[in-house]
Amino acid sequence: MYGNFLPKKVPKVSSKLEKETPKAVHWTDELSQTIEDLSENKASNREELLETLVNILSSHQASSQIEDRLEDILGLLKRSLLKNSSTNEACLASKAIALTFINMDDISESEGDDLYRRILPSLRSRIKDSEQVEIKISCLQTLSLITYTAASDIDKQLVRNELFEFIETDGADYNVEDLPSGDLDNLFSEAIQAYGMLFAASFTTGAVDFDVLWEELEKVMPMHEILLESSDKDVRISAGENVGLMFETANVFLISDSDEEEDEEIAKPEYDNMDGLIHTLEGLSIDSSRHRAKSDRTEQKSVFRDVVKSVKENVKPTEELKIGGKTLTFRGWAKILPLNAFRHALGQGFQHHLKTNDLIKGIFRYSVGRQQEDDSDDSGDEVGFNRSALSNVDRRYFNEESKKSRTKQLRNARMGKEGLA
Repeated sequence: MYGNFLPKKVPKVSSKLEKETPKAVHWTDELSQTIEDLSENKASNREELLETLVNILSSHQASSQIEDRLEDILGLLKRSLLKNSSTNEACLASKAIALTFINMDDISESEGDDLYRRILPSLRSRIKDSEQVEIKISCLQTLSLITYTAASDIDKQLVRNELFEFIETDGADYNVEDLPSGDLDNLFSEAIQAYGMLFAASFTTGAVDFDVLWEELEKVMPMHEILLESSDKDVRISAGENVGLMFETANVFLISDSDEEEDEEIAKPEYDNMDGLIHTLEGLSIDSSRHRAKSDRTEQKSVFRDVVKSVKENVKPTEELKIGGKTLTFRGWAKILPLNAFRHALGQGFQHHLKTNDLIKGIFRYSVGRQQEDDSDDSGDEVGFNRSALSNVDRRYFNEESKKSRTKQLRNARMGKEGLA
């Protein structure tokens, strides 16, 4: 009798939902599937796949996942870079090439150089022939990054010379005649930054010949003086940062040598237009021109105050970055300029790569763990300072800073004794 009033049996909805909810895909599986999908010639969602690849390679240290497929991956990216289907596809392919090289942290130097030489002609041709400034800029950024990380010394020199020729000739033979002035300024600013990256790669790492360094400085500095007068703020700043980098590097040799040989009458080289250069730099550091936006003036003055200190006083600028509760200090243009380039390429993934990617850790000499006691003074470049990786330029700078610190301690000790006497 009461059977009609019994509650109806409720179906188990939860179990059905559990079946319909897709399982979270691990990034390694997503990476593998993305590469497989890109290999299909008729893939209609190629831009979406490239965007996924860029996100994975920037957010994760994927060296072990791609090391056996590097040729295939770069071949797929090269195809997207050159096929002229869309500007966005080419730019994504270019960025993915840079990120692929950043994730090559455990391959041999010869293998890296071989892969670099295979992709180099494609980047060169897109920079030279593309009508889209976005593609030119993206390929310039990728060219400077992969040359910095994977090229031989001679290739670094060749590409650096090409970049300077591009700047010096106003882009002659690079299909820039029809570009709007704003796009042209953006392109030249990127080219100047790329040149600075490769100057740092050639003259602040490994063994450095000062005579070669000084010859390069004298060759390119007059052009940089012209660029400092540009109507575009980004061009002026990019040129100014390069000036700071070049004199910062040269001053390490000149100042330490003058101390070591103070009793010898040896003529030290000096840039011919040093007074005029400093006058220009100081003017830009206090620029109050009303026809420039206030934000532009503020940014410019901040940069050029650091440039003037580098050129006149051999004072290195610093930039701080907080990672895992620690503050890392990147000291000098030779570290700050690559830092900005790698942060731009990796985005929010930079900190992860700095902690997990041996290539990035080697570039910035970062090591995870307890900081050594003798690195606690102002002479270290950053947390986890690895002194064994110093170039002869950095070693000179480190020794110079240590000498200054000891001199200061002795002076303070003498003053303390005199006060007690």
